[in-house]
Order: sequence, then structure tokens, then C-alpha cells
Amino acid sequence: MNLKVTNQFLWMPVSVNSKQVKLHLYSEGKKLQEIDICLGNRECDFYASLEVSKWMGKEITVLSDGGEVFAASFIFKEEKPEYSYPYRPKLHFAPEIGWHNDPNGMLFADGFYHLYYQWNPYGVAWGNMHWGHAVSKDLMHWEHKPVALSPDQNGTIFSGSGIIDVFNNLNYGKNTQVYYYTAAGGTNEWSKKSDILFTQRMAYSTDGGNTLIKYEHFCMDHIIKENRDPKVFYHNKSAAYIMVLYLDGNDFAIFRSDDLIKWEETQILHFDGMWECPDLFELPVGNTSDTRWVFWSADGYYVVGTFDGYTFQAESGVLSAYGTKLSYAAQTYSGIEDRVISVAWLRMKNHRGNYCGLMSLPMELSLTKSEEGLRLKLNPMEEFRRLEGKYRPFVEEKITLEGNPVCIKLSWESSAEGDTKIQIGNSEICLNLKASQLIINTIEKDSESSIISLGSNKKQELKIILDQEVIEFLCNNGTIYGAVEVEENILGKSVKIIETGNSITKEWCELSIN
Repeated sequence: MNLKVTNQFLWMPVSVNSKQVKLHLYSEGKKLQEIDICLGNRECDFYASLEVSKWMGKEITVLSDGGEVFAASFIFKEEKPEYSYPYRPKLHFAPEIGWHNDPNGMLFADGFYHLYYQWNPYGVAWGNMHWGHAVSKDLMHWEHKPVALSPDQNGTIFSGSGIIDVFNNLNYGKNTQVYYYTAAGGTNEWSKKSDILFTQRMAYSTDGGNTLIKYEHFCMDHIIKENRDPKVFYHNKSAAYIMVLYLDGNDFAIFRSDDLIKWEETQILHFDGMWECPDLFELPVGNTSDTRWVFWSADGYYVVGTFDGYTFQAESGVLSAYGTKLSYAAQTYSGIEDRVISVAWLRMKNHRGNYCGLMSLPMELSLTKSEEGLRLKLNPMEEFRRLEGKYRPFVEEKITLEGNPVCIKLSWESSAEGDTKIQIGNSEICLNLKASQLIINTIEKDSESSIISLGSNKKQELKIILDQEVIEFLCNNGTIYGAVEVEENILGKSVKIIETGNSITKEWCELSIN
């Protein structure tokens, strides 16, 4: 089927329960896109769109393995489709449309935080991996940008990272933004024909991260199986760029480079239970003269140690930063000098509207000393704390939510006994004070109850951050963190506290995101 491009966007109807078909789009004999999509007719669940302005006035040929009957429902429009799902989160980032997973390419430059992310713009299930893009001045209010990277003959676009080329190694200017990503060869038909395997690639931007241009002169050859997820940063003490890369199983590699192009392997690491999405960052231990490095992986497992620019030496066993299983594939921002900020993908099942998945609240990371050794703390960044209104006590142990995010704060002494239940809609958070345990139950399908030990601090505090679709909670100054998915329109429900035994201090405030 041939379509003449008459407007900026090509709308394609999506019916999520339809059989998936594969579309191949060509113009003037050149392949433009390969799309797996659950095509519907005009009585569809929503429309996905493809920006086609660069082919204005030209013909696009659409070849399909079974979607011809619905391709007649394609529409050219001058604007993107509008999406009106009423219960989108207000604090947490969500894509305008489609499935998203890992945060990618996170960097701060020229006053803007850039968030790229794994994205399927054509459906609410995993596939068609692109890099989506959004920017923010405060990590709370986001502006959606056009797609940043699209699949090609080398594969779909898997995870990676971003960095500023401050030494102008690529000769595109000192402020050029450089991005490393995995080209996942074999995950689309386009690359299967060339027998391309998983390789590490590069893109760059000279317009502030808005346009990413694939750099054809760089390719890190395939090492093993699905090696992926390059995280790159500059190591000041040894004056070199460092790349940490996932290899296979529980194995990772560290590489060094002087010029962002030629990379030398310096170490292979193995950590039981850790896999994919590695990160490596330095944190102070009480003061900036005493620091440790943290080696991180996708499930929130981490190891504390030292790093000299060549090798990482572990000083701890494998530890866990998360009390629940929702958070995954967190990455830290580059370009921030005085703090380490992490964002994770929340593995939601929330495809009630036209999107699936959320990002966690940005968390500031730090290390603290404990009887067991150094431990990681996660706390909402300063920009989040500015959203907090005046805390007020619970009246009659119940509040009715009115559509705004809230923060609930409970505090108690370790000598307190009894149970305290916080009922939020159909979800329940239980404090067993005698056992010093936090027990979380939600009604979400396939969700598991979480039982979390709160430790033996003399004074304890639990902070619950409630947004549409998700609860994040922190205890004891961030040494305990977790997130759980909750029912639809939770901000239209009520919060009730049922208490037996000793009383605890109960406060709450609304969070102003406007």
C-alpha cells in the first residue's frame, strides 16, 4: 500500500487485544521503520503516531504480514493524538503513550535534566525498542520530546547512558552530548538479515539533546551473547573515561578510554545475583574526604568498595537497596557535581489507558555507617521536599483524598508495641511494632505481600508517598525503601489508620505539583 505524506504525523489505530502484525515502511526504496503493532480499525483503543514530516509530499510504501485490512484506517494529521486517561500520576513520570522501561542517557546540561528511556511508541507491551525523551528543570515537571533514537539495520535500541564531551574528543564542540547505547542485533528482522549481534554504539547531539545523530565511526564489537547496557562516566583521579558493561549471567566488565572511541578492558567482575544495567558511582561517607564507590545492578543489588580507575575492589558482600520488587534498572545522572540522583523504572501492570510503566521519584543517594557496615540510603531529592505542604495530624484517624498526591508520616519509639494498619483504598500497610516489621498487601493481580524488617533504631519514622497508581515508602531516613502498585484512582479514595497498643504520631500533607 502506498500513502502520500500530507501532514506531520501518521496516525495508526491500536487495539490492544488484536493480533500483532509487522509493518515495513519504505520511501524511495529506503527502509524507514519496522513496526510490530496490534492494528485495529477506527473503533480502536487509541492511536499511535509516527512523525513523517521529513517525507512531506513523498510516498511511503507500507508492506505488512497481515495488517492490510486495517491500514486503510491510517490517517495523516498535523498534530499528535490527544490522550485523556484521567488517572495519570501527578508526581511520577509516565510516557505520553506506549510501553516504557529502563531510564537511559540521563544527564544534566544547560539547566535541563534529560531523561531518555526504553520506549515502545506503538503499544502497551514490550517491543519496538526506541529511546523516548523528556526534559525537566526540576525533575518534577516534564516536557515530552520527539523520539530520540529509532531501530535500524543494527537492531532495536536498548539501554545506555549519556555524557558531555567536555574535551571535544569528537570535534563537534565542547558541549556536545554523547550517548552510548546497545544496538540489539537480532531483535528485529532488519538486523536478522545481516546476522548482526548485540553491539555497543554511539550517538551525539549538538543542539542540547533534542536531536541525536548516530555516530557511524564507532562500534564496540560483540563480546558475548547479549552484552549490553553501557554506562559511561569520567574518572577525574585517573583522567579517563570509564565504561561499565553487562556481559552475561552475573558477569560485568570495566573499560577505559582516553578519547571516547578506543576502549580497553581493565577488569571482569562476577557478583552472584547481580545482572544487567550496571552503574558505578562515588559517594561520601560522612564527609567528602572519605568516599567509597558503589557498583550497582538492575534489581537494586549493590556492592560497596573502592575504584582506582582500573579495577573495583569490593569491601562488602552483595546488598539490596529495595524492600520490594517493583523498582528496576535504576540509573544515576551525569553532569551533577554535588549529589548523586537515581531514577528507576517501576515495573507496573498499569495498561488501563494508553501507556504502561512509570518512573520512580528521583532519589538522592548517600552512604551511612551501620553496625553491619556501610549501607546505601535513598531519599527524595530537595526539589521534592519543596512540594510538601504543612503537616497536620490525622483527624478521627481518617482522611478523604481529593485528587492530590499526599505524604503520610508516622513516627514512634522502639519501645512501642501493637499493630498499626494504614488502609489506602484496598491496599494495606501494616506496622507490627513488637516485631519491628512492615507488611504490605495490595489487591493488584500477581502482587506479593512484602514483609520488611525495620531494624532496631530507638526512634523510627515511616514516610509514605502516595500518587495515582503507586506508593513509594521510606523508613529510617532512607535506609529502607520500596514501591508498590495500587488500584486505579487511589487519589480518589480514603486513608484510614487502625491502631492497637501504643500510639504513634500520625501526620500528613498534600504535595503541590502545580
